[in-house]
Order: sequence, then structure tokens, then C-alpha cells
Amino acid sequence: MADLEGQSLERKAGLKPPNEACIHGEIYKARPDVTCVVHAHPPSVVLCSMAGIELRPIYGGYDPNSMRLSLKGIPVYQSSLTLNTKDQVHAMQKVMGESDICILLGHGLIVAGSSVEQGTITAIKLDTLAKMNLQAAAIGKVPSIPDEDIREFQNRTGRGNSSAEGLWRYYCEWLTKG
Repeated sequence: MADLEGQSLERKAGLKPPNEACIHGEIYKARPDVTCVVHAHPPSVVLCSMAGIELRPIYGGYDPNSMRLSLKGIPVYQSSLTLNTKDQVHAMQKVMGESDICILLGHGLIVAGSSVEQGTITAIKLDTLAKMNLQAAAIGKVPSIPDEDIREFQNRTGRGNSSAEGLWRYYCEWLTKG
């Protein structure tokens, strides 16, 4: 465990907070609505950022939650360094702005969530979006979905069980059936 400054709260032999603990603390301090910060390194996200592959809305009904991320736009922080100082995190936060997600060029992702479930689901959905865009880039020119479909999608209200809690239960059940 670490405090908001990234300092260890419990001294256990051989254990210390990760080098990038300040990412979490600085986001929590800046965003009172955030109760979970996910920082991960999915290979698909790392590869897309390295190759300059934009995460576009190339599908709709396949996974509306991840497609929705692409419609909002995904900020990309243009440094691949480990974020282990407050100044580095503050520079990334300027790029992230009010968004709940930020891709770190050649490094990974950061998700700010309102719960562990919501933050984790968003990270999974961002990875899905990256995987599909990476595979599409390997095929060649794959267009975004039609503007008409995007407008229709944006006009829809919540349908089905796409809440973070519902998806979280689905993934937990899926893992136990393995």
C-alpha cells in the first residue's frame, strides 16, 4: 500500500511501491470522482501507439462499449518514458484532460474509473479496440463504420446489460468456467 505521494504505508521486507505509483496519487488528487486508476501495458495498445495506428470506430454492434471509446477520442501522451515523477504525471494529465483514458506512446494505458469494476472494464474494452484496429491495419485499408451508423448509435439510449457491474459479473463468471 502507498499513500498519495507514492510512499509505502507498510514496511514489508523486499516490497516497495511500484516506480509509477505517483500516477495513481496525482490522478486521485486531481479527480475526486476517481476511485480507481488502472495502469497497464497491453501489447495491442503499445503496438498501435508505436505504429501510429489510430483507434477508430471500425465496428459497431460487435462491441458497442469499446466502439464508444473511439467516438469520444483517445488522447495519446507522446512520451514512452516511465512516469515516475509528479512533473511527468502532470504533463500526461494535461494531455489526458477530462478524459478517463490516455494512451502512453510505446508504453501502455491509464484509465481513471469510478470503481474498480468500471476502470477494469474500460481497460479491457480499450484493449479490444486496439486489437481490432491492429488486426485491421494488418489487412490493409479498413474503413470506419458509416457516419449514419455512428449517428444512430449516438442517439440510442442504454440497451441491454452493458453496465460495468453487469460486464464485471459476466467476466467473473467466464473466468470461473474457464
